[in-house]
Amino acid sequence: TSVRRTIPTLLLMAVATCAMPAQAQVTVMAVRLGASDAARLATFYEAAFGLKEIDRVGSPATEIIMRYGATVAEAKAGTSPEFLVQKREATAARDPMHHAILRVSDIGASVAAAKAAGATVERDVVTVAIGGTPIKIAMLVDPDGNALELMELPTTLTHLPH
Repeated sequence: TSVRRTIPTLLLMAVATCAMPAQAQVTVMAVRLGASDAARLATFYEAAFGLKEIDRVGSPATEIIMRYGATVAEAKAGTSPEFLVQKREATAARDPMHHAILRVSDIGASVAAAKAAGATVERDVVTVAIGGTPIKIAMLVDPDGNALELMELPTTLTHLPH
């Protein structure tokens, strides 16, 4: 009797899955955190959680990119999600900077799906060079006001070039 109940349930689940709109493949790419002093906060994340600095922007640093790995070389070669520690301007102290960064396989489809689900577009798709590679980026806001950054990388890349 349980087998008879299971088969219709599986069929119903398969039909429901097929009826859902197609979505692009999505993975967590990074988390961005605001800091009054990016270098000091990066030191905290290395000491507390073992993250390693794999790149930095500016001198003094305005953004430090970190990833997990036993050594800096391992972290650079790795594919774990990144921690982006970015200097927060004093005037933006109350404006949250942290947000999820999602890698998507089709940024246009992902923006459309997010909008259909209730997100608003804060910054439409732009292409920027990161490590000399063109990366498509869009900024969205979810229904609760949380910022989301979508990135589409060339399919040949496993992570951002640093």
